[in-house]
Amino acid sequence: MKRAGRSRGLTLIEMLTVIAIVAILAAVGVPGFRALLLHQRLAAASQAFVAALGMARIEAIRRGEPVSVLADGGAGWDAGWAVVADAGGDHAPRVLRRFDGLPPGIAVDRELGDGLAQGVHYDGNGFSRRVRNAGFGAGCLAFRAETGRRAAIVLSASGRPRSCDPDRKGECGTGVCGQGGG
Repeated sequence: MKRAGRSRGLTLIEMLTVIAIVAILAAVGVPGFRALLLHQRLAAASQAFVAALGMARIEAIRRGEPVSVLADGGAGWDAGWAVVADAGGDHAPRVLRRFDGLPPGIAVDRELGDGLAQGVHYDGNGFSRRVRNAGFGAGCLAFRAETGRRAAIVLSASGRPRSCDPDRKGECGTGVCGQGGG
């Protein structure tokens, strides 16, 4: 004989309670996840720019000729950048590598540093040079996420790039990208 008992399953109230809990957790978690995603994009963009500078410096030393990092298409760093051998030299420029533009939610922070506006040019010895005055090419480029977090790439007078957080005291020198030891 079969015993009559409760059937196993969820009641409507239990189901609505679970849906409400999931909705609350999603509402709390999604904004934090977006911020995390933007911070990862910011880190990736700054690492890609440091990699481009490092590649250009190594290639200039290896080839014994000028190699530059220039804004792709002259549209500014937002659209991407390229490592170019012998840009402005005796030979036709050769693009060694192109880097994609900045991802959504990341932009160049024009309030900080000089933005390496003319690009970065390395001579055959690996020293960075300014285009106009042929002096050493120290400078800074900073990126900003929509969340307000920033990342800066500081180029020393010898041409070595490094990334830092301009909002962290002492990280980029005086906290002003590219000035006073930054």
